[in-house]
Amino acid sequence: MEEAICSRPQYDAVKRQRIDSLQRALYLAEQPYTIYKNLYEEYRSYNYDTALFYVQQMYAEAERAGNDAWLTEVRIRQAFVYLSGGMFHEAYEALEAVLASDSLPDAYLLTYARLLYDMSDYAAGTTIAETYNTRGNELMAQLAARYTPVDSSLYWYPLAAIDLRNKDYDRSIARMNETMRCSRCSAHDLAICTSSLGHLYRMKGNNDSALHYYILAAIYDARSSTYETIALRMVAEILYESGEVELADRYIHLAMQDAQRYHARHRQVSISQLLPIIEQNYAGQFKQRTLTAYILLASVLILLLVGIVEIYLLARRHRTIRKARQTIDDINRRLTEANSVKEQLLGSMLVSISKYLSANEKYQTAIKDHVVHRRLNELIAIPKTVDAKLQRQQLDHKIDELMLSIFPTFVDEFNAMLPADQPMEIKQGELLNPPLRIFALIRLGITHNEVIAQILDYSINTVYTYKTRTINHSLYSSDRFYDALMRIGTHTM
Repeated sequence: MEEAICSRPQYDAVKRQRIDSLQRALYLAEQPYTIYKNLYEEYRSYNYDTALFYVQQMYAEAERAGNDAWLTEVRIRQAFVYLSGGMFHEAYEALEAVLASDSLPDAYLLTYARLLYDMSDYAAGTTIAETYNTRGNELMAQLAARYTPVDSSLYWYPLAAIDLRNKDYDRSIARMNETMRCSRCSAHDLAICTSSLGHLYRMKGNNDSALHYYILAAIYDARSSTYETIALRMVAEILYESGEVELADRYIHLAMQDAQRYHARHRQVSISQLLPIIEQNYAGQFKQRTLTAYILLASVLILLLVGIVEIYLLARRHRTIRKARQTIDDINRRLTEANSVKEQLLGSMLVSISKYLSANEKYQTAIKDHVVHRRLNELIAIPKTVDAKLQRQQLDHKIDELMLSIFPTFVDEFNAMLPADQPMEIKQGELLNPPLRIFALIRLGITHNEVIAQILDYSINTVYTYKTRTINHSLYSSDRFYDALMRIGTHTM
């Protein structure tokens, strides 16, 4: 149905082409009555005002020609236009003005019967309604009597209409289907039949089938450019009842647009009774959907906020873990450094011990050899060859070399801990001075004053004095001084 509705401009364009062709022919016609009639046929279900205009032109031509047959045609067409516009009284007067005869046209019987049926519906619940209904059935029976069942919609349609008015819905449905099988049914005829079937199934309470046929009727109406119709209104009504409020709102507005375009007043009144109900319900649903959307949006924002907080907490946790990992790495590096220092220190000590043992062994061998051969003069001279002070200097130099091999920048980094204009002074030929040597051993992990004193052959007081004097002279407090001392060389490890 949506495709047919969207294609309406194309269908209307084809109709406009036919209308334009007829209007051009009107200027050349010597007898315009027939062209006026064809133009009326184009407009009869397309636009009320224009259809009425051409009926009036037909009436003027019929009176000018004094043609009674034309006047009958005109009055029937007048009645149809008035009826389509909801003007029942005017339609009745036009039909009553038709001269009585035994050969009244089929259109007269159909139009009069439809008028009576509409008047019966309008007067529903009153005694006159049944009178209108009975009279309409009589006219339909007269029309059906003129034809046979063989390929004639004018036989089956009147009978189906009678069954409908008599509430014999099953037989009416069967006869309406027979009507649709006729080969001469136009799109407009099919629209009428399917709309009638929709009404029949609606009366039977079968809304699914009713909706199906009303949709078909709306499609046929679109294809035939018919705007005097009830199909779209009924589609909207059934959809509304089934809860499809959004679609119902769309189709009820389309139905109102069609009624306004055709100027069908009674259709506008009928639609205007349903339209505000659907609109109000649709507005309520729209408001509810909007509220739901806001709730969902708020939920999404809350979840997003929770997600951001979680990401922030995870980032903080990650930073904490990274710091802890960095700390572990630093500890591991320091342990590796300490192990390396220990390995180097152990190696140097072993070498020093080995040299000392070798020298001691040579010293003992020499003494033993001089004693055995009774070389007393040489024996007495041996102690003079051993210079303890020189050996002490050599040991200190060895400690200095060991320290600087492990921490090549020790002196520069240590001086950075002192005032810039008062660095440690180192004598010519020395690598370290006594205070530097003490703190070098502390940097290697030897922290007890007694051990440091034994290694360097200092008194404990001397070690303590050097330490105190240097720390007081530095740029740091005691605790910070030792922290800075232990960081010497770490950036090169």
